[in-house]
Amino acid sequence: MKTRILILSLIFCIPITGKPAAASPGSDSEVALEAPGSSELIADWITVHNKAIRNSKILSQHFRQMSFTGVALYESIVAGDKKYRSLAGQLNEYVPPKSLPDASGICWQASANAAFSKMLHFFYAQDQVSVARFDSLEKAWNQRLMSKNYRELSIMKGTEYGRAVAEAVIDWSKTDGFDKANNAYEVPKGTGFWEPTPPKFNTPIVPYLGKCRPMVKGSIDNTIPKPPAAFSTDKNSPFYKMVEEVYQASLKLDEKNTAMGLYWDDFPDSKNYTAGGHWGCILVNIMKDRQTSLMEGAMLYAAMYIAQNDASVGCFKAKYTYSLMRPVTYIHKYMNYPDWSPLINTPPHPEYPAAHATVSMAAATILTYLLGDNIAFTDNTYVYLGYKERKFKNIKEAGKEAGMSRFYGGIHYIPSIEAGFMQGEKVATNVAKSLAFKN
Repeated sequence: MKTRILILSLIFCIPITGKPAAASPGSDSEVALEAPGSSELIADWITVHNKAIRNSKILSQHFRQMSFTGVALYESIVAGDKKYRSLAGQLNEYVPPKSLPDASGICWQASANAAFSKMLHFFYAQDQVSVARFDSLEKAWNQRLMSKNYRELSIMKGTEYGRAVAEAVIDWSKTDGFDKANNAYEVPKGTGFWEPTPPKFNTPIVPYLGKCRPMVKGSIDNTIPKPPAAFSTDKNSPFYKMVEEVYQASLKLDEKNTAMGLYWDDFPDSKNYTAGGHWGCILVNIMKDRQTSLMEGAMLYAAMYIAQNDASVGCFKAKYTYSLMRPVTYIHKYMNYPDWSPLINTPPHPEYPAAHATVSMAAATILTYLLGDNIAFTDNTYVYLGYKERKFKNIKEAGKEAGMSRFYGGIHYIPSIEAGFMQGEKVATNVAKSLAFKN
């Protein structure tokens, strides 16, 4: 038995103290999982994941990473709290592990820790710098749990449990169709259709994301926005006026709107965290303010990213259905302002609907559904870039600002943003109605 514990201790990076096994403070698992402020573990993993997003050159869809990670996190601890229920049987084609280690005497924090680590190791297997960070954080949390007198065996059992759950989620992730999202794509030809945009004129990304399996069956049904305004170069047409609105706004940008456009840029340029990481930072601030427990934090993390993942699937299905031209292309070609450029970079995919508006309103809607509409918070995500923190009276206010920032950034029309708000809210509402987290 001593030999087995020694081997397991080396595998799980858990120090052997040589002391008699102390009584686990988590013997009442619900008390441990619902302890105020225990979502700090989630905050630490969001922070290290954001570093990977910012610095990694590995191409991926971050909402997808976070949604699968969220499911693994939640499922790795839900058996320890009778007030909550598993998502098995609720998620689209998710098959839970056929067998799991004995749950008695488990340190559930160790299970969550291991699930996070296993998922991020999978997504960033080729990024050795990030892998080293994941290893370091997993070890640090296990040592922290040891310092709180959790039994070595309890931590090892939790680690084994969390990894088993994560492996099942990883298997599920391999069947959602994302491996075909970047297949060869022929850009539609014709007046008014999307064209590659300056400065790099990149080919469109994830043209088949809209064909991927949503995490919640039916979540994107009946959410695709109605067609955009008909293309026209007539100065009296709705389309021309829509573009003119973007152009005129760019000429009158004040300090407030410039700051908004830059703050929500979220472009994957080795500086920003992307929209997925940005909303992770927002969640961290909300959890810290509320002293959220590990169990509730896992629910919020999973729900938010499931909603954002499915909203992005629906959004890109609409984008490549309509393949609408971006403002910069129209302004150059049809308004004869070839030197005009937007405040922020135009992402390489079609215009309608606005993705930031869609995914941000999805996040705001699901979090409001779970927490209420009076959650004021401060967003300090990009203080490290020299931007001022932004304060919001509620979560939907932040969702709306994120969407409107794209208008002031010069990369989206107002109708595209409004369509995104509508679609994001619908998808999140469908998710909220379909998933039951609590008994």
